[in-house]
Amino acid sequence: MAFAEIRKLLATQAEAMLRFGEVVEELQSAILDRDWPAIERLVPGMERSSAELAEMDARRHELFTRVKAEVGLGDDAGLAELIGRADPGERHELATLYRSLQASVLRVKSMTRGIDSYLRGTLRTTHEVLGEVFPDQKGTIYSRRGRRSPADGRAMVLDRHL
Repeated sequence: MAFAEIRKLLATQAEAMLRFGEVVEELQSAILDRDWPAIERLVPGMERSSAELAEMDARRHELFTRVKAEVGLGDDAGLAELIGRADPGERHELATLYRSLQASVLRVKSMTRGIDSYLRGTLRTTHEVLGEVFPDQKGTIYSRRGRRSPADGRAMVLDRHL
């Protein structure tokens, strides 16, 4: 019975991760297309999905811990040892579901790393260009009190001959 719960939770989590991956793909396309309304529409849903996935992961961890105790395994036992205690038919299905979950997690990680790399590169390039275009606002600017302050104004050149 406990392995049936694990099977159900793994299937649900793998499916949720696949759906999340599809949304991340949409976000990636929206970023590349600079479709700001689409980005604004996607992000709140992604935050909710992320919270749901974190909740599912916590439930999976609790379930694994409980089932490990039920079958006589210690807390340090891995999933492979736990699956090894299941019936041969269930064993294959559990391993397949877990691999499916791992594959979808890797896919999402890969896409988010790609988005992160693209955005970091774009920001770095933008900062470098702005630094060349507005050299007077380059670097950190401090107030008279020694605190960081934003570069508010433009540099003024005074004619000392007036």
